[in-house]
Amino acid sequence: MFEEYKIKLLDFYHYKKSIDELSDNLRNLQRSKLRQECLHVFVTKNTARDYEIIKAFFDPSGKINDPVKSIEKFELDRFRPLISFLQERKNIRDDAAVKLLAWLMDFDTYQEWKARKGEGKIVIGPGRSTPTPGLFKKIPDIIIGWLFSKKNTIINCIMLILLVVGIFFLVVKITVDTTGQPSADEKCMYWTGNHYKPVKCNEKVENANVAPLNPRALNNFKKIDLVDTLTKYSLGKVWYSKIDGKCEFFTDSGTHPVNSYKKLKPLSKYILSNYVSYYRYLLTYLKWSVCIISTVMLLMVCIIYLLKQPKKI
Repeated sequence: MFEEYKIKLLDFYHYKKSIDELSDNLRNLQRSKLRQECLHVFVTKNTARDYEIIKAFFDPSGKINDPVKSIEKFELDRFRPLISFLQERKNIRDDAAVKLLAWLMDFDTYQEWKARKGEGKIVIGPGRSTPTPGLFKKIPDIIIGWLFSKKNTIINCIMLILLVVGIFFLVVKITVDTTGQPSADEKCMYWTGNHYKPVKCNEKVENANVAPLNPRALNNFKKIDLVDTLTKYSLGKVWYSKIDGKCEFFTDSGTHPVNSYKKLKPLSKYILSNYVSYYRYLLTYLKWSVCIISTVMLLMVCIIYLLKQPKKI
């Protein structure tokens, strides 16, 4: 099981490196920098457990009996296996060295990791494990680590942009298409501007006429706001009313929801060719897509810039 722990520790190191969350000493590995990092972390933490970790690696025989001096007098060449382990993924047999690296990166101790694994708790990303309730706190780090991995940065950015654009238009469509269903005491309805909404008959709605509930109109009658999406396939499925030279289009027959004296007419080829432009719709769609993509890319540039700022240690 300790071999698996070493793999998780190694993955954690490269994960932290990919999102630029390592100190300069650990990011640019050198023997002298590893010693400097050990001194810095020990002085910063300086707990009883830290003393045991330092003693196990730097002074196992207890000859020096001073953590700081034991680190300062440690031979630099003895750091080589640690660097080879992190950089080249070469196996390291010294358990004390592995535990020292975990301590430097604030990774779970072997006992903590083994306990979490035994309890069946979820391991988030390549590194530290955490109970299930902490999953959502780690998701942003996972996404950032995946997005800005050196191998797939461009592909991941394109996928993210396409995902954001797709979600945006899906939300717009769901918002437009969603109609509330009436409760038991809602026997009337009123026109909102693009669809009917159920309401209690004694309720007053500003700037709207309350009418008896018509289930067909409630569920099927809507105004088509994106007029330029209509095509020849809409013939026989769409109705319109022309008021003051402007056409309004609806998804069902009947009378105009505001001007009840106006009867709706079925969409004709003449109206379709003179009042609807599918190319105009494509141009509008393109404009929205460009705006969204530009915004997402600008946001990503800002995130990358912030992530690449040097860490203060």
